[in-house]
Amino acid sequence: MKERILFFAAGLLVLTLGVALIIKSALGASAWDALAVGESHLFGLTVGTCIFINGMALIIINSILLKKKPEILAAGTILVIGALIDFWLLAVFKDFSPSMLLTQSCTLLSGILTMGLGIAVYLQAKFPPSPMDTLMVAVHTRFGLSLRTSRIASEGFALILAFLFQGAIGPGTILVTLTLGLVVQYFHPKLEIIMANGLKKAVV
Repeated sequence: MKERILFFAAGLLVLTLGVALIIKSALGASAWDALAVGESHLFGLTVGTCIFINGMALIIINSILLKKKPEILAAGTILVIGALIDFWLLAVFKDFSPSMLLTQSCTLLSGILTMGLGIAVYLQAKFPPSPMDTLMVAVHTRFGLSLRTSRIASEGFALILAFLFQGAIGPGTILVTLTLGLVVQYFHPKLEIIMANGLKKAVV
């Protein structure tokens, strides 16, 4: 249980750091976050609050896809994610606003790698994932697609909504949509091995 809690906490911390870096790059946020940024400007709420509201709606959608009861505990996960994103954006990176294209690009790429790693890490804990990532798993399970393809499908759905809400869409948005699933798929099996070895040592 200690290993699972460690993976879960570390994963969420790294994941939200990646989200904040992508938003701060100002080249276009990931699809779900671009939607939250658009809603934030429209309704005067923080980005984290909008992410939480969107997550609650997705809990219902995921329950339909998986033909299961809504995962109420997932609300706790998305609440923490929203709070951590606001922490990074409003506290840590409050005065960080890269203006040069090179710096923006590096920030964006760092965010993609960090976010993908964070998702792969916290999924190992087997705790209720965020509704956004559950959607990826739900599509993967329901339609038999790879994690990468499932991620692209779920991100594409969010991209349409982000466009409608005039979210933070840019070239970075497309890049995240096309590559984030690949990053998750790259790290996921490696972290499964690390997690399995850690549990074996704990048992011994």
